[in-house]
This record gives sequence, structure tokens and C-alpha cells, in this order.
Amino acid sequence: MGIQPVDLEKMTKQGETLYQAIAITAKRARQINDEIKTEYMARISTLVPMEEEDDEFETTNFDQMRISLEIEKRGKPTLEALKEFQAGKLEYRFRETE
Repeated sequence: MGIQPVDLEKMTKQGETLYQAIAITAKRARQINDEIKTEYMARISTLVPMEEEDDEFETTNFDQMRISLEIEKRGKPTLEALKEFQAGKLEYRFRETE
């Protein structure tokens, strides 16, 4: 996957400032990443642990590798958050300052 440019003017139209737009998308990217991590850990926990016969050689758990590759094929959390923000799918609010 190559570098994908981001239209900064489009982002400032969605948020009040560019800084706020970036902060919103960064927070959403962290949420997406946490969701992926939770799903991965849930799927891994169902696997039967492999018994290691010899300490010198590492055994490969092919089921764990398959799950890892499936999750890795998904889009990056940052790009997903940017798409959601630009499509207006995110709801956000700022803390009130006194």
C-alpha cells in the first residue's frame, strides 16, 4: 500500500480547526485499534495451545498465523478513521471549558 494524500482543507471543513480534526481522527483510530486487538485476543483465546516438544525449536501455530493474517489484511485504523471523519460518520463533542 502506498502513501495516500489527505485533503487538509476537507478535514478543516469537518472540524473547526485542523488540530481538532486530527485529534478526532486519532482518537477514533485508537478506538478501532482497540476493537481489533480485542477481537484478535478473543479469537486467539479459543485456540488450543501447542505443546512444545523441544526448547531449541519454535513450533508454529498455523491457526494463530491464519487469524493474524486475516486481521492484518484489514485496513489500517488511521485510514479507516479518516474515511469515517470525512464521510461525516463520526459523532464527537468537546469538553466544556470554564
